[in-house]
Amino acid sequence: MKKVMIFSSVHSHNDSRVFYKEAVSLARAGYRVELHALADFEQREEQGVKIIGLPRPKNRVARLLSGWRLFRRARSSGADRFHFHDPELLPWGVLLRWWTGAPVIYDAHEDLPKQIHTKPWIPKWLRKPLSRVADLLEKGMARRLSAVVTATEPIARNFSACPRVEVVKNYPPPFHPPPSCHEDEKNRILYIGGISYLRGYREMIEMMDHLPGELEAELHLIGPMQHIRPEDREEEFLRQKGVFLHGKVSYTEVQQWLGRGKVGLVCLHPVENYRESLPIKMFEYMAAGLPVIATRFPLWREIVEGSGSGRTVDPLRPREMAAEVAQILRDDELRRRMGANGRRAHREVYNWRAEEKKLIRLYQEL
Repeated sequence: MKKVMIFSSVHSHNDSRVFYKEAVSLARAGYRVELHALADFEQREEQGVKIIGLPRPKNRVARLLSGWRLFRRARSSGADRFHFHDPELLPWGVLLRWWTGAPVIYDAHEDLPKQIHTKPWIPKWLRKPLSRVADLLEKGMARRLSAVVTATEPIARNFSACPRVEVVKNYPPPFHPPPSCHEDEKNRILYIGGISYLRGYREMIEMMDHLPGELEAELHLIGPMQHIRPEDREEEFLRQKGVFLHGKVSYTEVQQWLGRGKVGLVCLHPVENYRESLPIKMFEYMAAGLPVIATRFPLWREIVEGSGSGRTVDPLRPREMAAEVAQILRDDELRRRMGANGRRAHREVYNWRAEEKKLIRLYQEL
């Protein structure tokens, strides 16, 4: 039985793409899968995957040193294939390919050069030259690997000179939709994912000021806070507006929340890095039968409005967002119809089954 070592110095051991999709799928396909990722335990087995914890780095220097630790683990793992998930591990991936001669795969979740332009901790004057350098380094090192897996077609175009590129989209695994909310339950509006200013944090909160009071709506923000100033997340102030912060929760808890909501938001700012992305939260809402309110990008409009599963808006206009949300919360028939359309689109198109087949085929061919 072939052995695969999947590793990451950034992602948690229970990351949706890394564990629940790729690692579990490969284990079901008959591979011995060993996952090395951030965890607060040393070792355990789950769904056929052996998980070996990596201590969480306390700073960026410690995070970079995690690459050396993972390289040493890889050398002694006895694996036949290696699959890593972070651009900062590219030098170690190239070295691993040279050292072992085994297939090494780089999984590019994001468009790194575009992503650099949105990093608040990088000075603005430095972002453009740093983006160009990162682009050259990423492409140059990726060409020396066996294959690159990307989450979208636009990201795949960055690696056209690589030996093999496979687009494996980040659609959710098929799952039975949670029970619908009871009619007497709260009008819960959900946002699930990383929470930042560029992902619409301020606008979602302001949206609550424009919702009619009789709806008694609540906004639940579920995910890690990213570079949010302390004065913008004072919980008592937010609670008065009907906004609740839950922080990062487990994959199981995410599914439970999806069963308690009535509308799902994915109103990211119109920046280049998001324009052609495929945010997992959008498809999770659809899978759970939640109407979607999304940014009016052409691609997202085609997915959301084309399937009849929600509406698109200008994410910088909270009043417009509130009007669409209010209409859905007031009209039970519209909400049910959008929810049913989203579930159908998930079953027929936007699910992990087809993506899983592409990943396994790539492994077989390597």
